[in-house]
Amino acid sequence: MQEHSTLEIEGESPMCTTHEAFISNVAAMAKARVNGEERERLESIKLVYGAGQAGLRGVTYYGRWQNGKPDAIPFVEVCALGQEHWIQVAGTTIHELAHVLAGHEAGHGKAWRDACQTLGLRKARAAGHRYMLAGFDPDIRFGLADMAKPDEGEPVADLLAGLGGMMKLKPCPAGIGTRGRKSRGTGSGSRLRRFVCECVPPVIIRAGRDDLHAHCDDCGCAFHQTH
Repeated sequence: MQEHSTLEIEGESPMCTTHEAFISNVAAMAKARVNGEERERLESIKLVYGAGQAGLRGVTYYGRWQNGKPDAIPFVEVCALGQEHWIQVAGTTIHELAHVLAGHEAGHGKAWRDACQTLGLRKARAAGHRYMLAGFDPDIRFGLADMAKPDEGEPVADLLAGLGGMMKLKPCPAGIGTRGRKSRGTGSGSRLRRFVCECVPPVIIRAGRDDLHAHCDDCGCAFHQTH
């Protein structure tokens, strides 16, 4: 039988933990899968559990935390106001770490998807990802199953629901500071974001914002941002 261990934050009981300690434990498992420069890049970030913007599960702010080094480091926030359950919180943590690993130009393109796979998150999606234990590689899955779950409280449901309606999750903004692709040819300098639907081949549209709320009339799926 495969052996697996639970990572604990010093001073936390194995039967209870905080959201802050939980995301730190998840990050530790993900970081253990990489070495060298990639490991250093993930170790250097500022990772927090905060309120965030309603509807966002997480966000990475590139170069927004100064700790005395020559270059400012990424500030990564897992958002309470977009929280659904502990598996989603774990998945969002890895989703955002993958943005750090892939870099600010990757958006939700192949480099980001490869980074998610490297860190143990399978078939990652930019928006609408349904996080389940089966969506993680076995070592992450077993670790999450054994890990102490956050139980010190949770965001108030009425706050999440807003003015009498269900909260609508927004697509991850793919990191504040993302540089848009050159949509009008080499040298155009366009900063429009690229969105695709689920058609094969996909319909491609571009917009000057990260939280596009639009659906394809052919496949019925929401457009999601990609590199």
